[in-house]
Amino acid sequence: MSPKVSPKRCLHCASLDDHKCLAEKTVKLSHYKPGQRGKVVQVCGDPDFRLRLMEMGFVRGTEIEVVKYAPLNDPMEFVVKGYHISLRKKQAAHILMNEPELAA
Repeated sequence: MSPKVSPKRCLHCASLDDHKCLAEKTVKLSHYKPGQRGKVVQVCGDPDFRLRLMEMGFVRGTEIEVVKYAPLNDPMEFVVKGYHISLRKKQAAHILMNEPELAA
């Protein structure tokens, strides 16, 4: 279930800690199914995009729950810190998460 990421893409990633890509050890948020939840490990992408996501609450350690997908499977709805937020699957693919678990 782990996403495949090009080492070239991660080489210049502004979100890297100690230049180690976490993509091989994590799951993209876009792969989560409704009812699953997990914690943010890393937010990838260009700096402006990362800042916008962090302003919305997608920061390391935050618990995210997938509520549902839109009828055509895009966008996705999440609960982040008590707020409902929708993102396109392409945007959610930049958020690396731990293994999903079922919400209570």
